[in-house]
Formats: sequence, C-alpha cells, structure tokens
Amino acid sequence: MEIRHIRYFIAVAEELHFGRAANRLNISQPPLSQQISQLEKEMDVILLKRSKRHVELTEAGKLFLERSYEIMNLLEKGIEDTRRVHIGEFGQLKVGFTGILNSILIRLYQYYRSKQSQNELVLHHLSSNKQVESLQEKKIQIGFICPPIDTEILNFRLIGDARFIAALPRNHPLANDSSPLDIKELKNEPFVLPPRNIEPGYYDTILSMCHKSGFTPKVSQEAEGIYNVLTFVAANMGVSLVTTMAKERTIPDVVYRDLTGEIPKMELYLVWMKSDENEPIVRNFLNLVDEWVDSENKTINS
Repeated sequence: MEIRHIRYFIAVAEELHFGRAANRLNISQPPLSQQISQLEKEMDVILLKRSKRHVELTEAGKLFLERSYEIMNLLEKGIEDTRRVHIGEFGQLKVGFTGILNSILIRLYQYYRSKQSQNELVLHHLSSNKQVESLQEKKIQIGFICPPIDTEILNFRLIGDARFIAALPRNHPLANDSSPLDIKELKNEPFVLPPRNIEPGYYDTILSMCHKSGFTPKVSQEAEGIYNVLTFVAANMGVSLVTTMAKERTIPDVVYRDLTGEIPKMELYLVWMKSDENEPIVRNFLNLVDEWVDSENKTINS
C-alpha cells in the first residue's frame, strides 16, 4: 500500500463518483478504478459498492475513510514538523546558565517562548566550567557563562554585565549604613566564596578587588552557586562580594551595600560550540537573540 492509494480512495469516497474523482486527481478513470481494486485486494476488504450509476461506501469503507483522514493528517503534520526541525523551529533546546536566573535571562526566555512556542526550552543550572564541559559533551547546546572563555572551541557574545556589591548578614555592624562601603572595611571579615575551580573568573575578580584594597580575603566557607553563598551569608558565616543580579532574588537576612571607587563588572556571555554554529535550532536561537537585543535597545532608547 502506498500513500497514493489512500489519496485515491479519499477522492473516490468523497465524490462517490469515479469520473469526478479522476478529474479531481488529474488522472484518467480506468487507472483510478484499477488502483482502488488493487487496494481492496491487498486489504482483502470491499471498500466500495459499485454499479454503473452508483458508488457507495461499505461499513468497512466508512471506517477506512476515517482512518485515511487520520493517516493523511499525521503525514502532513510529520512533514511540517520535519521542515520546522530543519530550519530550527521545532525541537528541544538545552540551555545552561550560571548564578541565578536573572532578569536578562528571564526576558530573553520569555521573548524566545513568544516567538518559538513549539520549541521546548530546557534550562540547566550549571557552573561556567560545567557548562563548557556540557557543551563539549552535547548535553547542552547554549550556555550563559562568566569569563574566562575557551575561545578555541566556543563562539561567544556579550549579553550583559553587572557590578559588584557587598553582601552582609543583616545583624553585621556594617549592615546598618546605606552609604557605599569601602572594600578595605572587609579586611578582617571571613568570606564566603565559590570554589575557584567552579567559577574561576568570578573568584579571581573578587580576589583582584581585595588585593587592590591591600588584603587577601580570608575564605572561611566555600559554596557552589549564588543561592548557597547568600544562604551562608544569611547564616552569619561570613560576608561576600556578589553582583547586583543577586539582588533580584530576595534572601532573608542578607543586606547589600554598594562599593566605593572603580568597581569592576562581571560580564555574562552567551556561548555555543563552533562546531554547532550551523545546527538549525542553535542558529534559530542566535537569530532570535539578535532580534531580542535590538528590541531591548529600542525599549531602552525610546
């Protein structure tokens, strides 16, 4: 049985006339009649009652017409879905992100979903180093990471940045002042920081800030992930330096203070494997990111 047999049967079943069905299919009547007979023989079922003046569906024919519609609809959907996969408009996109799901990523996520509702966007909370590993192992296709970036295997683009601020326990003596804080005032404080092997760029930036202020931070507790860092700060286990993105999620018993002087910013990069550059779903995502950045700039400048 071939798809054309089903198309021919549907035409005859709808027209209940071989001549009109043949005209509709743009073929002659004898081959059409032969194809229907061949279909019935293959199925070992009578689908149509025929006479010189009348064509009528049998009960089996009525059921097969319903199933034929389902088959053709499924085929059309399969073709359309396949086409959309080919151009990156259908499928599953796995995305890694570090830190917290900040406002930049939330707005981008919402924009992507509004444009590609058929795509499944799966988010994975991973450190920057783990994202690079996952990209190489094809566990994710897109990442949002902090520098440094291995430029040998990755393509990347800057997507946003955030300045550093101090995170203090609410009952800390320095937490009661709303004015900008000099980092030197944290010289004798225990610090809560992420392990360097997990977020080397983040860790080294904090270390550099402290060194420029004349001290090396005393790391009393390591914590993977910004939520854990802030949870330890809230538990009065130390202070930390975090980016302003941390303020987007309220953590009880943590107070934030701006810092004095020239404070570096932590950059956030969109990254993907160079070898995946032309993967349809990746390319489609990158194109939509370009659209989103344009729309964000228009909003900011309007």
